Formats: sequence, C-alpha cells, structure tokens
Amino acid sequence: MDNRRLIIDSAKKLFWHHGYSTTSPKQVMADSGVGQGSFYHHFPTKPDLGQEVVRENGRDLLASVRATMEGLPTGRERLAAFLTSAGDALGGCQIGGFAYDAGVLAEAGLREALGAAFTELADLLENVVREAQVDGSLSPKLDPAKTAAALLAVVEGAFVVARATGRQSSADNATAGALAMLDGNNVRS
Repeated sequence: MDNRRLIIDSAKKLFWHHGYSTTSPKQVMADSGVGQGSFYHHFPTKPDLGQEVVRENGRDLLASVRATMEGLPTGRERLAAFLTSAGDALGGCQIGGFAYDAGVLAEAGLREALGAAFTELADLLENVVREAQVDGSLSPKLDPAKTAAALLAVVEGAFVVARATGRQSSADNATAGALAMLDGNNVRS
C-alpha cells in the first residue's frame, strides 16, 4: 500500500474515533507508520488531508446508498432502503459527524467538501423520489426536493438521537415514522 493511502486510511479512522479537531498530524503519522516528510509531501496542511477524508467519506457514503438501493424495483423501496442506512445509528454517520466539529466548520474548504457530500446525497434522493412518483409507488403530491431533504434530515437526526440516548430504537422509530409518512399511514407500535 502506498504512503498516501496509508495516511488517508489512518486519518479516516482517527477522525472517526477522535474527531478532526483533536487529531494531530503526528497521531496520523504514528498510526500510519509514515514519516513526516512523506506525510507533508502528500498533504502540506492538515486541512488538505481533512478535505480528502471528507470527500472520500462522502463518496463512500454515496456508493453505499446506491448499493443498498440497487436492484430494488420501485422508487419507494429504494427510499425505504435509504432509511435503513440508520440501522447502525449508534455507530454514527461517516460524514455527518464532521458537521459537529468546530475545526471542520472553521475551514472553508472542509465546509465546502462536507456541503458537497450532503448536496450530492440530497440530489440522489430527490431523483429517487421523482422515480417513485413516475412508477406510482409514491404520491405525486409530494415535492421531490422537500421530501428528499426531509428523508436526509430524518436519517441524520436518527444517528444523532440514537447516539445521544444510547438506544438504536430511537433511530428505528424515526425511520419507521418517515416510511409511514411516505405511505400516508400513522405508525403505531
């Protein structure tokens, strides 16, 4: 494995477990086994590394969502599959956690990379809502952009609430409620 990849993989793990702001380049170097010269050759600044990690996590998340939706016959089923992405909410979202890190929010490039990941995911969901309306599995009365934004907020909120309460059931209830609203039903359990 090349040094650049080692650095990125270590940073992804350390940023995930400890946060961007509290992880130093020295910690990434120690974890990756890459020396200072090689580290700074690939990533002249910590924000350069952070941007790469945020972009890669965003790509990974999008690929995961697409894979979850792949082969499902209706748009509604694809949206339901997206809602299941909060199935391990206690583990947290690989991209959403960056939105709470002051160091990420303080760096324009990091904020832009984070915003781009969420925008791309919202665009994907909006397209799936439109597909669901065309295939008849979702009401044509729903606004695709607002519905996509709401579903994304439900999933991200499910991660936050589950982690705060320590209960996966918090996320499960939120996503079940969103699915029932898509169907126009009330949830009871």
